[in-house]
Amino acid sequence: MTTTIYLVRHGEAAGSWDNALDPGLSERGAVQAAQMADRLYNEIPVSNLYCSPLCRTRETAEPLAGLWQKEAIITPELSEVPSDGVDFGDRRSWLTRVMAGTWQEQSDRLNGWRSAILDFTSGQKQDAVFVTHFVVINAIVGAIEESKNVIVFKPDHCSVTKIQVSTDGMSLIEKGREAVTVVK
Repeated sequence: MTTTIYLVRHGEAAGSWDNALDPGLSERGAVQAAQMADRLYNEIPVSNLYCSPLCRTRETAEPLAGLWQKEAIITPELSEVPSDGVDFGDRRSWLTRVMAGTWQEQSDRLNGWRSAILDFTSGQKQDAVFVTHFVVINAIVGAIEESKNVIVFKPDHCSVTKIQVSTDGMSLIEKGREAVTVVK
């Protein structure tokens, strides 16, 4: 039995990572979310829909949830990279260092966060859409590709990366559209 998971990066946020803790979507992000929802609605059958607890992922999931007439399931395992204890003014430089490194260089907290993501993903038994974050998608794809790097590609806002989960493990079907990404 195989399960297909669609990893969707949230739409463009209204605030940057170092000046807003939980921004919603910008106008452009809302358009991106509606376009992604139309695409998935026309390409895949109604599936489980999960999103991170953060506003930008919930708002990205809303158009697809509306088309499917179902609620997105808020899922802490799909949350943004935890930055607890990092001074707000230092968040951008901290994240830049994390993203430039390898998983072996990261704290136990970050590796535990990554493990929870991989356990949640590999445990899926039904097709699903995950509306989540840049580093979450990289954690999953990097594990599939057996990469030590935190960042293995740059998924664009509302891009869709497709993976498969089976008893043999996880495999990559297709990476989503890439873009130059500024840490927000």
